[in-house]
Amino acid sequence: MDYMLILPEIILTITGIVLILLDLGLAEDRKGAVPAVAGIGFLAALAGLGPSVGQNTQVLWQMYSIDSVSLFFRTLFLAVGFMAVLVSWEYARRTKMAIGEFYHLLVFTTLGMMLMASTHNLIVIYLGLELSSISSYVMAGMLQDEPRSGEAALKYFLIGSVASAIALFGMSLVYGLTGTTDIVDAVGRLQLAPPALVVTAGLFLLAGFGLKVGMVPFHMWIPDTYQGAPTPVTAFFSVGPKAAAMAAILRIFVLSFLGLPALGAGWRLMIAVLAAISMTFGNVTALLQTNVKRMLAYSSIAHVGYMLVGIAALPPRDLSAVLTYLAAYAIMNLGIFAVVILVEDQGQAPEIDAFRGLAYRAPWAAVAMAVFFLSLVGVPPTIGFFAKLQLFLAAVDAHMVWLGVILGINSAISVGYYYSVVKVSFLRDAEGVPPVRAAWTISAAVVLLAVGTLVAGIYSDTILRWTASGVTLLMR
Repeated sequence: MDYMLILPEIILTITGIVLILLDLGLAEDRKGAVPAVAGIGFLAALAGLGPSVGQNTQVLWQMYSIDSVSLFFRTLFLAVGFMAVLVSWEYARRTKMAIGEFYHLLVFTTLGMMLMASTHNLIVIYLGLELSSISSYVMAGMLQDEPRSGEAALKYFLIGSVASAIALFGMSLVYGLTGTTDIVDAVGRLQLAPPALVVTAGLFLLAGFGLKVGMVPFHMWIPDTYQGAPTPVTAFFSVGPKAAAMAAILRIFVLSFLGLPALGAGWRLMIAVLAAISMTFGNVTALLQTNVKRMLAYSSIAHVGYMLVGIAALPPRDLSAVLTYLAAYAIMNLGIFAVVILVEDQGQAPEIDAFRGLAYRAPWAAVAMAVFFLSLVGVPPTIGFFAKLQLFLAAVDAHMVWLGVILGINSAISVGYYYSVVKVSFLRDAEGVPPVRAAWTISAAVVLLAVGTLVAGIYSDTILRWTASGVTLLMR
């Protein structure tokens, strides 16, 4: 086996172990080097992706896929992990968060997400799910002096455990019906299985991973967990684990259940209805929020609904659209959370009023925030516009024009709550609000993500070609 193909995973494992040793060996006043080590580890892992480019093979006893899809998700997760290091650097110091524990948990969570997205084997998917989930439960409760943080961790643990159990039961049904844990091998055998049992297995898997991504009606844990967890953790949760669970949905459902005659159009219609309900519920409920983190929690539910549009529409354009939207959502959502962290670093609670006069206190941050919100709404030339356009075209191609119309209406609804933050930032004075003093790490993160939102929109064709090639390999 060519170990160079799994070099990023090896680097992350070594980085996590080194971080544990540093946490044990360094005095508290010398742990400022820990974030730097984590950041270097993520960058080294990104560089280690080089040998995987252009590959289409399986390693680790045919259980780990090295293809365009895994390359896309591994790149995404490592980039998200590195940006999480940047946005959390000053926050961790200010809140006296357990730095050693936080960063090695961040590394191992990312490793688990990479396992989920790069395999056709149900056992490896579950191992990745548990590795990322268990680490995430602890990260949500890192602020030990904050009751809300403990509540967030407990709710995430209870709901996450239920989700894992449900998904595992669905996997056990697939194994019982096919005698294999490999999704590719299971496809043909599922066609010979009793339709009722195939549908049951699919429902359990959809419910389990639906809880992980936070789609309606499995969304109940998201608002409280997002609000109570440390904001850098919330930023990471809103992108990383969600994308990993979506990758597992793509691997499992696209390769097996959505193509089965026993399920057919009814299955796609059910996902389309869940997409419509998720985006509508998320956007309408977000209009009522005054806490920005809670508002973004409901916004994330809506964006899951957008992604499900691509799943419901079925290949080929739709899956490319899902991958493109995942990349776009990662950039713009991490960006807006970076601005929220910037405001919190000034000692303010993440309420809408805390953004009052931001355009006068930190013009660059206010402009970047406006760019992120415009992208989340879907205004050109941001990447959010082109990503939503692909989802809309996918719905039209699949003769689900009604779903595309609902997507457009919900994008218009989202303007209401995004504008509420922009309005107080640009149209309210900054009297009585402390000036912004930003660390270089959070400033770099905000600027990089804002530039990325615009550049990715301008060069969206490159991303579309990459994701389209990945879909071609996935559907073989």
